[in-house]
Amino acid sequence: MTSVQTRNASTSISPPEAATRPLLDLVSRFQNRLEDGDRPGHKLISAGLAPQEHERQALEDRKRHLSASLAPASTDEDRVALSRIVMALLGGFPTFGADREDAKITVSLIVRALDDVPVWAVQKAAGLFLKNQQKVRWNPERAPTAPQIRAEAKMVMLDVEVELHRLDQVLSAEIVDSETTEDERKAAVAHWNQLKAEMGRSNVIVQRTDDEIAQERAEQLRANEAVERRDAWERKRAGLPVRNTFTLRAEVVE
Repeated sequence: MTSVQTRNASTSISPPEAATRPLLDLVSRFQNRLEDGDRPGHKLISAGLAPQEHERQALEDRKRHLSASLAPASTDEDRVALSRIVMALLGGFPTFGADREDAKITVSLIVRALDDVPVWAVQKAAGLFLKNQQKVRWNPERAPTAPQIRAEAKMVMLDVEVELHRLDQVLSAEIVDSETTEDERKAAVAHWNQLKAEMGRSNVIVQRTDDEIAQERAEQLRANEAVERRDAWERKRAGLPVRNTFTLRAEVVE
């Protein structure tokens, strides 16, 4: 569906292109048509509301593009680029004052720790560290460690992973026939009647007896009297006239 989105193959070095407005609207439209299935994560969509062939093709193309962009460094070119990014990041901090051989070893160890994240995510994470705009906890007086760089790169990847999840929900939804037979309709009605009966049994309102109502009123009266006694004591202590409500209430009870 070229009118929605056209994408070139992605690499570990290149971040995915942002989705166009028409594509975002297309995904949202089909997500709103999804219904929950009989297990967690299982989605259903009516055959009459499912993506048409050209729409499904556009969604699958986008999914492939995003999946490819999340591929970690796999070629020598990718690993060289990753090493340069890490070296430039560490070189921006005075605490990274090791000699040439030690620096090479440190960079090599960090690159090895980043073997499950794409180069572009590490590059963006490095920029966030240098601007002190990272989301992970970190002491800016020291160069970030391998776990910190990796964690920030994973945070950078979240938007892509969320979009992939939304696409996968639509593409993997089970298509159900919107034509309901008479037997299916009767079965659905019977099931609903059974549910209503069960809900009715679990929410029975028990009628209270006169004794229970009288006891509740007496307890409420005692609570009110305690409040009034406290109020009278406070007013007397403050030199104010005491209200006569307690005497009246007692007369009502009698």
